[in-house]
Parts: sequence; C-alpha cells; structure tokens
Amino acid sequence: MSITQSFDGLKEEIRESFEEDIVALRRDIHREPEIGFETEKTAQKVLDALDGLPLEIQTGVAENGMVATLQGKGDGPTVALRADMDALPIHEETGLPFASEEDGKMHACGHDGHTSMLVGAARALSQDHLRERLKGTVKFVFQPAEEGYAGGQVMVEEGVAEDVSSIFALHLWPGLPFGKVGTKSGPIMAAADAFEMTVKGQGGHGAMPHLAADAVAMAAHIVTVLQTIVSREANPVKPAVLTVGQIEAGFAFNIIPETAYLGGTVRTLDPDLRERMSERIEELARGVAHGMRGDIELDYRFSYPVTSNDADAAGLVLDVTTELFGEENAVELDNPSMGGEDFAFFLEQVPGAFIWLGVGDVSGLHTAQFSFDEEILAQGSALLVALALESLSG
Repeated sequence: MSITQSFDGLKEEIRESFEEDIVALRRDIHREPEIGFETEKTAQKVLDALDGLPLEIQTGVAENGMVATLQGKGDGPTVALRADMDALPIHEETGLPFASEEDGKMHACGHDGHTSMLVGAARALSQDHLRERLKGTVKFVFQPAEEGYAGGQVMVEEGVAEDVSSIFALHLWPGLPFGKVGTKSGPIMAAADAFEMTVKGQGGHGAMPHLAADAVAMAAHIVTVLQTIVSREANPVKPAVLTVGQIEAGFAFNIIPETAYLGGTVRTLDPDLRERMSERIEELARGVAHGMRGDIELDYRFSYPVTSNDADAAGLVLDVTTELFGEENAVELDNPSMGGEDFAFFLEQVPGAFIWLGVGDVSGLHTAQFSFDEEILAQGSALLVALALESLSG
C-alpha cells in the first residue's frame, strides 16, 4: 500500500519537543510500580501528564484504566492506540538510579515505557498542526492488568473497542535489534493458558513408604509425562509449550506429604491443539496418579487467546515504519512468539496489529535485570503518531 501522509521531520520534532518529558514520566512510573488492576498512582501520573490537552478523558475504566479521546479536525473513523500500565511481582536488580521503590514489584516488561510512549503520542497529536491532519478520532487507551489479569478483556467488555475501526499497540522487545520495528500478519503471540493441579496421595513416615501413597513421587512422574503431550502427541509443525513452573509439597524431610501442588502454563497457536492440551493433561496426570494409588484435581484456565494481527494493519505498520525510519528498520517477522498478550482480546473485536519495538541485546522480559536504552521512547511515540496520522488520512 502507498503512504499518503508526509512524516518529514516528525521523529526529530518529537525528540526535540517531548523526549525529556517522556523519559521523566517513564522514570517516575518505574519508581512506583503497581500490580494488576491496582494502578491508581500510575493512572494519576498519566492524567497529570495529559493535563491541559484537548482530550476527553474517561477514568475508572477497568477499575484504574483510562481512555483519552482526541477529535481530529475532520470527520472519519476512530483509531485506538493502547499501552499497558501494570508491573510484575519481581524484586528489581538493575541498580538504576530510578529503580523500583516498592519491594517485590518491578516494571520488568517495559510497560512503563509503553505508557510513556503513548503519553508522548497524545501530547504530539494534540498540537494544532498535527491534529488538523486527523480526519477522525484517536483513542489513547491506558490499560491496567495485562500481566495475568486480563485487563484487556475487561476493557473490551466495558465497550472500549465498540466504535474503533483499527487498533495498534507497541511492545519493547529484547533480542530484536535496537530501533527495528517488527510485526507480521496472522498470529504474533500465542494463546496463554494456565493450570493448577493438586496431587493427592496418603501421607506417612519417610522410612515407611509402603504404608503411604507418595504425592511427591506422583508429582515428579506427572511433570515428566506431561512433556510427552508436546513431544509425542502434538503435530511437530504446530508449536506448543507446556511448562510446570511451580512445585510445592511437604514441610519436613522425613514425612511423606499427603498432597503436592503443581502450577504451569500452556502456550499454543492452533485452536484445536489448545483444546486437546487441557484434555490430555487431565487424562495423563490422573492416569499416573491412579497407577500410584492416588488422584488429582485440576483447575485449568483458558486465559489469553492467540494474538492475531490483521494483514492490512500489519502491512500498514511496515509501510509507515519504512517511510518514517527507513526500509532497513521495518522487519516482517518470520515466526510468532510463544509468549502471551491480552491485546488479543482487542484484536478479536477490531482489526489491528501488535508491534515489537527492538531494544537490542538486553536482559529478557520478566527478569530482575531488565532495562533498556531510553532513546527508544521518542522513536516509539513517533511511530504511534505516524500510525494515527496515516490511519486517519481520509
């Protein structure tokens, strides 16, 4: 597709006019991370940063999210730009001068950057010379509770996507070279589901295992056998991941506990395989437990669906990136990530695209050492501005 808007000088303008404030906001948010829906302080920081702009602001969306709406100078469709605001329950180990002041909480997935970039985009597009180029409406969606609480689903249920024609979201991405913009049509992130399992046996003395039914031994076998679902039952060309990330059992070295607990995640791209994984986990685990004189209880949660990009929207991202940053920085991704993302709930309702913004070779997402070069923030804001301008070009 051909680009109709001119972006000459846009990235330089945003860097010169807004970068300092974008970086300052990111650091302020980073110091006081908040978990899940409890993003009151973060929302207030965003509200303060948007003060005085020609925006209609709706607060209290999905508890502590907000939607800021900018009406362009002409009539037309509505494009939404979304950022997530919540942090993770991780103790920070970056050593940054603006490191988290909240023990056990950290912005380890870049949401502080996402929020700051969207604020930068809102401030830029609110300027008269850019606003007059918008033939339609821009919704700036500040979402809480992406990390496991499905805040995106709540926002959709509360009607945020109802009048939206297209939607875009950026995510800072380690491993993608700094400044590269990556996306693809179709699946870009996997369905992310979760399970909790209680393995039930019979307790006893550690020296007399024949008089007990060892829940720890059952759990150990279950962890191993579950991997055969991926390695021996799933079609090798249809990716799947099954990870048991939690095992808890016992309270003394010489006592066989009555129960053991397993917690895990399942990632898939294929809907049929997604359904089958839940069925086979229960069947295999129960079979192992029965064979060892025990049983299981399974709580399986279908959490986030596949994040699937609209082909036209993904193409628009790559074309806008080429025009704004050069063809060498527009990357059409070969493969999706098996990570999950609740932006999927928006994309089930509205055509749009999830976009990776490269931060280079840094510590991975969801690690205590995650950080990034803040020069990327102004670039992300510029891309969001350009996507809105092109989407509402008339």
